[in-house]
Amino acid sequence: MFFRPSATIDDDDREWQLECWQWLLENLGGMDALRSYKTLIPSSSDFPRSGKSGFDHAQHVFNQVAAHFRLEPSSFDLREQEGEIDPVVAPMAVVQNAPLSPLGTYSMAQDGLHQVTYSPNALADLEGLITALAHEICHSVLLGIPTAPPGGDEAEEFATDLAVVFFGFGIFGGNNSFQFSQYRDDATGTQGWSTQRVGYLTQNEWGFALAVRAVLLEENMADIVKYCTDGLAVNVRKNVKFLQENPDFLTVLE
Repeated sequence: MFFRPSATIDDDDREWQLECWQWLLENLGGMDALRSYKTLIPSSSDFPRSGKSGFDHAQHVFNQVAAHFRLEPSSFDLREQEGEIDPVVAPMAVVQNAPLSPLGTYSMAQDGLHQVTYSPNALADLEGLITALAHEICHSVLLGIPTAPPGGDEAEEFATDLAVVFFGFGIFGGNNSFQFSQYRDDATGTQGWSTQRVGYLTQNEWGFALAVRAVLLEENMADIVKYCTDGLAVNVRKNVKFLQENPDFLTVLE
């Protein structure tokens, strides 16, 4: 039996993504602009290690991320968030449902600077820190677009994630969209596995977005999936096959 390739997202999500891609292209410079932003990889070739720690490390990484956007870091005010509540208050006492700080936030300060904050917990994960900073910088870019994204204000964060892909940070966003790891809680004597999701798009949606970019730019898939997590790589390959066999979906974007 012959099976036609299918996308990893449903028809409604696919329609929204393609409409949002069109919105981004219309407002950010079209295909010429898209081609000018390389697909970045989690490697020292694109993000050399800082050799620093704390805020100095975060500022170094932020400067690198801003440079890839071709934005001046001095137009941003980078700040570290306050530390999160430690859920372990005693050897056998754990605070349940302790609030967690977001990895990053964006706001416009009164002095006109774009204020970006980061969680101190992100400092230990370079790829996660880059993902968070790229997302917040995208907020500043999309703020300059006079129209709302498809879906209105409620879709703003999802459109911001899609802009992360537009500007070449899609592998970072997709890799951090679903994290599966082992944990051990000494306070309760428990251990097991935990999952964590970073960003607003699901891994399936990141996979489709990366596939759209790859097909539009005729990128070498081997160079992309090499740096993707296994789950993301499977998603990207499936969506690329789907789009290659259904080229009409992308004709409106070219």
